[in-house]
Amino acid sequence: MESKSSKAMSHSDPEPVPGLGKSPALTRSVQTQLGQRLRQFYESLALGEQPVPDRFIEIINRLDQGQPEKKQS
Repeated sequence: MESKSSKAMSHSDPEPVPGLGKSPALTRSVQTQLGQRLRQFYESLALGEQPVPDRFIEIINRLDQGQPEKKQS
């Protein structure tokens, strides 16, 4: 049985991601905000409200061709 002195996780503590074996570096609230913004961005792309950035097209084309991404220095 756990003692009452053990640290309870709060919403500001990073929560473990199943399958990764260790906690992410981002808090749950930051993960939620990022997820919401990404969903909004992708939705605007899907609806044609914004053009797909050239960088995304370049990465997708490389993935389709099986080429690794160039390292930038």
